[in-house]
Amino acid sequence: MTLKLVPLRIPTGWIILKNSFTEANPDNFNDEEYEHIWEFKEDILQLRNKNLKRIVDLGWYPAHKAEGQYCLVLVDTSEANDEGSFYWKKIDNYRSRNINEITTKIEDLLNKVNQGEL
Repeated sequence: MTLKLVPLRIPTGWIILKNSFTEANPDNFNDEEYEHIWEFKEDILQLRNKNLKRIVDLGWYPAHKAEGQYCLVLVDTSEANDEGSFYWKKIDNYRSRNINEITTKIEDLLNKVNQGEL
């Protein structure tokens, strides 16, 4: 069975770098026999607003484990480290097993960044 991506309202200015945020139900993920276990991984969703120097990153931790949960992080990428790559300064984070809560929080973070609140 192919899973659909979770619908997200993404405001202007955000680029989707990675999206495998599917409608796999965490409530059904009780053991390693769950048919969609591979949907619950570290790299699920990453959105970037280059102009505002923000990244929203979503993963499941620990990966592929029923006891895990979604981990959502908003980071500031405005500072470069010695190697020239970006240093991720955590601004906000949120954890939940509830897909609807995570979806709402993602959209809330995106809007707050666009409005200059974060």
